[in-house]
Amino acid sequence: MVELWRTFAWDEIQQRYRRSMLGVSWIVLSFLMFVCGVSFFFSALSGREMENFIVYVALGYAAFIFISGNFLDGCQVFTSSRVWIKAMSLPYSVHVYRSLFRSFVTFSLQMAVVFPIMIWSGWTPGLITLMAIPALAIYVLNAIAAQYLLGLIAARFEDAGHLVASITRLLIFVTPILWVREGLDGARAFAADLNPLTHYVEIFRAPFLGEMPRMTSWLVVFGVTVAVWVAAALSAAIFRRRLPYWL
Repeated sequence: MVELWRTFAWDEIQQRYRRSMLGVSWIVLSFLMFVCGVSFFFSALSGREMENFIVYVALGYAAFIFISGNFLDGCQVFTSSRVWIKAMSLPYSVHVYRSLFRSFVTFSLQMAVVFPIMIWSGWTPGLITLMAIPALAIYVLNAIAAQYLLGLIAARFEDAGHLVASITRLLIFVTPILWVREGLDGARAFAADLNPLTHYVEIFRAPFLGEMPRMTSWLVVFGVTVAVWVAAALSAAIFRRRLPYWL
């Protein structure tokens, strides 16, 4: 049902910006304002040159927004579609794919800003850049499972959405986006590595910066991906029949 969930997603994007003068351009503008503002104020504290740090922030923030956005959207993926779920017998995955496609459109528009910034900073692609492709595939796989799982949890427990939103607001400060993880040691490096989003951001950002992601990051990402898919599969098998009653 590709045409169905793609049409739903694009209609939601248009509805969100329909009465604004810039429309979906606000996605690009807000992203650019954040990246430029943060880079201007934090570049001196990072130990990196301005041109290098702005690419570091742009790539990290785009990855973070895509990942965290799917957490937030997952908490609403079924509750926001309660009318469709109660009225029509559609696979629940249609609503997940609709939400994921909307997130991917936003991510694509943000990356359309990142690439000119990278070219301006003197970036040239290499073979190692191709490592970002499997990282993006991992992002999509995680988003599908995470949205399905969080959608079921939030449908049963409404407080889950508020909890996820609160945690997400904190994660942007403990994930290496506004600051640089390289060079940290001791307790600070250990605390950074305890955050799974540190590793998710690294496997996507490092190849664009001409660096090989740490094997530790890939191991953490694979482990978390398997765990999320197992949890989502078990939850779907046990609770999906109850979803219409929870809504």
